[in-house]
Amino acid sequence: GVQTCALPICLDYRLQAALEEGKDISFWHDIPLFPVTEEGESIPFQCNFVCEIPKTTRKKYEVCTKGVGNPIKQDTKNGKLREYSKGDVWFNYGCLPRTWEDTDFVHPDVGFPGDGDPLDACEIGARMFRTGEVRQTKVLGVICMIDEDETDWKLIVIDVEDRWAPE
Repeated sequence: GVQTCALPICLDYRLQAALEEGKDISFWHDIPLFPVTEEGESIPFQCNFVCEIPKTTRKKYEVCTKGVGNPIKQDTKNGKLREYSKGDVWFNYGCLPRTWEDTDFVHPDVGFPGDGDPLDACEIGARMFRTGEVRQTKVLGVICMIDEDETDWKLIVIDVEDRWAPE
């Protein structure tokens, strides 16, 4: 399992993923994209979700794609910690490990290249996750957004343990 801890407020704070035995791992590169059965087979229509921003919060945490070990940190702009100014996020927001939106690929239906980040995901279940929590989710759909001339795909997912997941 991956361990996490409380999140202090400071510019240089980093939340590092680690195995139970204390070995650091990357949220982006070391957690598998697809959950597997006990026999080692991928489970159809499911993927692992790394929570960056818990629902009902505002701090803009993200996997640090350029940092050693890819910890989660609070994003900054002009030397200040970023928060959503329009109100709390009403879903768990995060990313899918081992994914990347290719900056050299222009999707013919979209017309813009990828943003160079892991694929984003919005988990719409009832439970609030912790920053750094990894959950097995069911894929429901996808939304494409264009942000500053870059394609930014958002998967809509739900925790497989959520009461509404079978529906």
